[in-house]
This record gives sequence, C-alpha cells and structure tokens, in this order.
Amino acid sequence: MESQSPDRLGNCHIDVSVTKPALLVIGPTYSISFNRKKLLALADYFDITCATSQLSDRSFYGLPVRQLEEDNVREPFALRRLPEFPKEKEFTKFFYRGLDRVFREKQFDFVLVDSEAWGLVKWQAWLLAKLWQRKAFFGEFNWENVKRTGLKGQILSVVYRLSALADDFTIAGNQACRALHLAHGVDPAHNLVAAQLGVDVELFHPVDQREKSAFRKSLDLPAKGFLAGFCGRLVPEKGLIELRDALQRLRAERPDVHLALLGHGPLGEDPRFYREAWITILNARPHFEIPMFMQSLDIFILPSKPVRDPDRLWEEQFGHVLIEAMACGVPVIGSDSGAIPEVIGDRSGIFQHGSAESLYDKLIFLLQEPEALTAMAARQHEQVAQYYSHQALARIYANFLRAIRKSANARHKSGTR
Repeated sequence: MESQSPDRLGNCHIDVSVTKPALLVIGPTYSISFNRKKLLALADYFDITCATSQLSDRSFYGLPVRQLEEDNVREPFALRRLPEFPKEKEFTKFFYRGLDRVFREKQFDFVLVDSEAWGLVKWQAWLLAKLWQRKAFFGEFNWENVKRTGLKGQILSVVYRLSALADDFTIAGNQACRALHLAHGVDPAHNLVAAQLGVDVELFHPVDQREKSAFRKSLDLPAKGFLAGFCGRLVPEKGLIELRDALQRLRAERPDVHLALLGHGPLGEDPRFYREAWITILNARPHFEIPMFMQSLDIFILPSKPVRDPDRLWEEQFGHVLIEAMACGVPVIGSDSGAIPEVIGDRSGIFQHGSAESLYDKLIFLLQEPEALTAMAARQHEQVAQYYSHQALARIYANFLRAIRKSANARHKSGTR
C-alpha cells in the first residue's frame, strides 16, 4: 500500500515503507556501473531488475565498455547481463538473447525500455510483456528529436503511431521528442519529459580555488588564466571549429584565455585544428575521472550545431556534459541547437549555433561582467539540484509512474478506458 505527501518543492513523494512496485529496466546504457547510479536512486522507490548488455569491446565515450565498468560494485537490485544478437550492432538493431527468462522471473508492475520507437529490443520487450507481464505498465524512454522526411519519415511515422498504441507511457529526453510523440497520438498525460540519466552530485560538485589549481596541475592544464572547456566527441557538428575561431578572436583582447578539450574524434587528430599552443587536448577517459576536468574549468561551452545531410539528421538531444559542469558550479553556455537551451534553463547562456561571432559576443560580455558569470553558475547549480541529480530524477520518474498507475486504477473503477 502506498501513500503520498508533498515535499518542500510541492512535489509528491511516494511512501514505499510498506511495498515497492517492481520495475524492470531494459537497455544497453546500463551495461556500465556509472550509468546504473540512476538505478541506485530509483531503488529507493522501486524493486528493480535491470536487463542490459554483456561487457564487450563496443566503444562507449571513446573507450571499450569493459574499461568503463568498475570492479566490486555492490548494487541493491538484480542485474541481468544478456548477449546481443547480432553482436556489435547499433543500439536499435539487436535483440537480447535470454530476455524471455527475465520476463518470467517475477511479476513486474512496470517495464521501461530505453530505446527509440523503432528499436528491435523495444518491440521484443513489448511482445514478451504481452506474453508474460500482462498486468505490467509498459513504456519506453527515447531521445529522437528530429522529424524525418521522405520515405524514411513516412515509415517512421507509422512506427510512431504503432508505438503510441503499444505503450502505456513514454518518457521523452527533450521537448522536441515529446512533440513527436504527441503528434503521433500519445496522450500528453502519459508522456514525461525528463533526462535519461542524472548526475552524481557527490562526484560532480564545486571546488575551491586551491583544489582547482591542483586539478589543473594534475591534468597538465595551464595553471593561470581563464580556462574554457569542452568534453565529448571531437567532431565538426559539435561546433568546435567555431569554438576555436571565437576564442582565437577573444585572445586578441584576453591573451590569458585557454581552451581544454577532452574527448576523441577526427578533429583531435587533425594538426590543423589543435596546433595552437593555447589549446590542450586530453584523451578520453573513464567517466568517473571526468569531474576533475570539469572542476578545473572557468567556463564550459557546448557549441553544437544541427546536421542536415541527405543521409543523416541530428541535433543535440540533451548534452549530459552540461549538467555535469553545472553540478560542479562551473558556468555553462551553449548554442541554441536541439535541447541545449532547455537543459541549461537560462537564456543568458545561449548563443546562435554555427556562429563564431555570436559565441565571441557572448564570451566577451561575460568576461566583462564577472558578477553575471557568477550569478549564472549559481542558477545553473540550482537547476541541477531540482531536476538533474540522480535523487531528483528518481523522484520525478517515481511520481510519474505512480500517476500512470493511479490513473489506470481510476479508469478501471469507473469502467472507462
């Protein structure tokens, strides 16, 4: 039996002191322990079983998945590692061998699959839920935020409509994703906009100047000066060429400005891009080593721009590095591409994508107004506390899923659908 009470923010808590609903979470994201920290927070509300991929040499953050998994991790939930078939395919193009056994283990109250609407695992899980978990509420989390065109768009539109009929609920990673769902028949009350993963605020937290200096020394970054940073794929669509050009111009007025890039990709191997002495490129590393990099920075910049090629459409779907930097108390600015503005939640930190001039104007203003930079960082840090910590995200998920079940129970009692 469950009860609810409002917290200090006016949100409803689930009292799980008596019974925890059983939640099955499925998806390859949870193959590494760092991403399963969200499940640790959700375990306060649910009896969790996680079905995910076996460890492999698949690249994650530029490193093999095996290298990202931490040893001797103790977790208060059941973890089921399953082989993918076919092996080493994209995340939407494989099934899980043995997933049927997981569905037969126990009765679940909720089944949540992290997959796009066209993902094979999503439909495999839906079929198994119909066979073995008919009482469970079935839903998916996905990111897709770009409407496809042409024949592919027509096919995907059919898939979205079928998905709307199949799902009891959906969780969208951004507002554009929600709009796609609603346009294809999803009930707005059954759709939540929330992050896929939160941020560990015990690891990603503000540091004092002494610690910042020590971290810079450890990473071989400039000890003095204003340090801007980026973390992620080193590819043109991340806006890194515009970032370099904006900072190059800025250095004419502020020669103490430096740029640190952490990640992997073709630009990191192109001497025409990084030959400037004021640019430092750090190799990709396990995610639990990223906090030190973020805490070394004076500002974090995500200048992504849309891709509109005939064979590829893409816009930034969230930008998890944003909330990691924000959690560290580092001021964050980003382009107006995709979900970046809604994640930052602060229009004063947004500039025009694909424009080195717009980025330069934003930076020069903030450097001339240090109080504005400090105030921005404080607002963004509070944004993380309210929406993006693992604990906040778990509360948001739990309140949403409880509302889904409460609504279904009310309809059942009234005899309506």
